[in-house]
Amino acid sequence: MGLSRGVAILVRIRANDTGCHKGRKMNHGVSRQLFACAIIGLLLVPGGGASAQEGVKQPDIAGGDPASATRPLVRRSIGDAVTLAGGLSVRLNKALYREGEGVTVTVDVPREGYLNVLRISPDDVANVLFPNQYRSENRVPAGPFTIPGEQMKFDLVADKRQGATLVAAFLSQEPLDLYQSGVGERDEADKLKEAFAGLSANGRRQLEKLAARSFVAAPQAAPLLAGMTYELVCATGASCDAPDLTPISGSVPPEERLTPGILLEPEGERELQKSVWLRRVNDKGIRLTKLSEGFVPRLYNDVERYCSIGHGHLVRKAACDGSEKPALRRGLSEAQAEALLAEDLRRAQRAVTSLVTTNLNDAQYAALCDFTYNVGAAKLEKSTLLKAVNAGEHDRVPFQLRRWTMVHGKEHRGLKIRREREIALYFEGRPIPKSPPGDEELTPIDIRVGE
Repeated sequence: MGLSRGVAILVRIRANDTGCHKGRKMNHGVSRQLFACAIIGLLLVPGGGASAQEGVKQPDIAGGDPASATRPLVRRSIGDAVTLAGGLSVRLNKALYREGEGVTVTVDVPREGYLNVLRISPDDVANVLFPNQYRSENRVPAGPFTIPGEQMKFDLVADKRQGATLVAAFLSQEPLDLYQSGVGERDEADKLKEAFAGLSANGRRQLEKLAARSFVAAPQAAPLLAGMTYELVCATGASCDAPDLTPISGSVPPEERLTPGILLEPEGERELQKSVWLRRVNDKGIRLTKLSEGFVPRLYNDVERYCSIGHGHLVRKAACDGSEKPALRRGLSEAQAEALLAEDLRRAQRAVTSLVTTNLNDAQYAALCDFTYNVGAAKLEKSTLLKAVNAGEHDRVPFQLRRWTMVHGKEHRGLKIRREREIALYFEGRPIPKSPPGDEELTPIDIRVGE
C-alpha cells in the first residue's frame, strides 16, 4: 500500500469501534487493524501500476487538454465533471479550519438517488468518502445527508497541513457505487477489505461520461447531479486567508488565459426597448462560462498581459503593478468572483437581447451569451451565426459556432472545446445536426478579428 503525502483530513475512530487509537495516523507497514485510523487520502495502486491519476481520453465537452498535464489532473477532471452536471449543494460546517477541528460534510439531496462523495487532496489523490465500510448502502432519500452520519463510526478531523481539499458529491439516477468499484485490497469474494477506497480510473471515467450526458440533457432527464466545495485548512499559528488557500481552476495557467472579448470593447451598454427586460442566464449557462474561464483568486496577467482576476474579470488593459484596489489585492472568494462575472456578463446579455430578433429558449440564449462574452458583441453583430439565428435556421448554428476556434492566427484547443459545449447547450435535450447545408461557409474565424 502507498500512503499519500500531506492530506488535509484525519479519520478518528470513535471509542469502542475498533482497537486503534483515536486520531492516530498510519505509517508504512501498519497492520490492517489500524487502517481505519488512517488519513483519508490513501490511494492504493493495483498490481498493473495504474492509478486514479492515469491519463484518459475524455469526451469533447469534458475537456481534457494534454497541454495541461502538469496541472492536477484528477482535481481538474472531477471539478469539470461537477460543473458540467451541477444541481447539488455541498456545504461544510465551517469556512476555514485549524488542525484538530471537526469537519462535517452535508449534501442537500433534491431527489432520491445513489450518492457518492469524493475527496481530492492537495496532492491530487482522490478517495471515496461515501459510501464506505461503515455505510455501504448509498441509495439515499431526498433531504440533507451528513457525513459522518449516525451509522458511520468515525469523525473527520482537520489535519495540520495547510491547503485546499476538494469535496465533490454526485447523485445518480441509476446505481453507481464508487466504493465497491474503487481501489483497495479485496477478499476472495472481490469485496473491499478497506474502510475507504481510492477512486479508480474507471470510476472517474464513469463520472466524466455521466456529467457530459447530463450537460446535454434536459434538466429533468439528467442522469447525474453534482456539487462541490473546498476544505480550507490553515497553517497553525498563521493568518487564515481564503484567497491564499483556494486553488486555481481551469485547464490552462493564468498567464495563458484569454481576455473575454466583451471586456475588450468600449464600455457602455446597448439600449433595449422600453418593453424589454434583461433576461437572466440560466444556471447551466453560468456554469458553462465559469468552466470555460476558470477561476483565479488573485490578480494575474493574462495572455495579453492585462491585469485580471476571478473568472476573467478585466481589471485594466495593462499589467498588474500593485496600484489596484485593496479589495482586489487581497484576493477574491469564489462567491465574489461569481458576482463580478454576473456583472460582466450583463454586457453580453444586453447584446444578445438587442441583436437577436427571433425567439430563443433559455438554453439557446445562454449559449449565445457565453459565445458573445468570449468573442465580443461587435463580432456577434457582424457574424453569419447571428444571421442564421435570426433567420430561424438553427440547423446551421453548430457549423457556424465551430468556425470561431482561432486566436491570433492559430487554432486554439480551448476554444474548440468551448464551442462544442455551447453547441451542446444550444441543442439541450435535442439531436445536434450532423451535416451542414451544402453551401454553408465553414472557413475558420479568428475571435480577435471576426468576419
